[in-house]
Amino acid sequence: MPKLNEQQLRDRAKLAAVESAPKNGVGDFLTSIEEDENVYTFLFAAKMKGYVGWTWSVSLFADEDSTTVSEVNLMPGDESLIAPNWVPWSERLADYKALQAELEAQAALEAAENEDSEEEPDDDSEIAEDESEEESSEDKSEVASEEPVAEESAATLTDESVDAENDSDDASGRVPRFLRRRLGRLKYKK
Repeated sequence: MPKLNEQQLRDRAKLAAVESAPKNGVGDFLTSIEEDENVYTFLFAAKMKGYVGWTWSVSLFADEDSTTVSEVNLMPGDESLIAPNWVPWSERLADYKALQAELEAQAALEAAENEDSEEEPDDDSEIAEDESEEESSEDKSEVASEEPVAEESAATLTDESVDAENDSDDASGRVPRFLRRRLGRLKYKK
């Protein structure tokens, strides 16, 4: 049997790619590469969604006696979208822990700065604090005379309105429909 020509090898390669690919997943012939003596690789465009720039690569071994499909691969091209390199969990966890430690250190630094700014009051702020203490003592005497009013307002807050009862999930007192169906099935199985 004579050796197959390039067109016949291309047809066999496309047939192998079509068998491996999803329906209508193999596009036009792109190029062929002679890898070694009697070893050829044929590249076909991939026409699948999400695989822009990818190619079907089919390697054949062809001698005078037979033609054998060595491998069929879906290969990314130069402009293809590919997943990022895999990073081991231990490295990702170490990065996460380092970030958390950095955030905690930053929060501690900000807390220390806030404490320092509160401990060093200006002369104007001391005067304002003295005035606010005097006002708060006057407010306390006023609050003592208004205590019964506060108790009355607290009592009115505990009363539920009709709207609140209607909005409540438990107001209907009925079991939800999906649960009723399940309970009904259990009753009949006994």
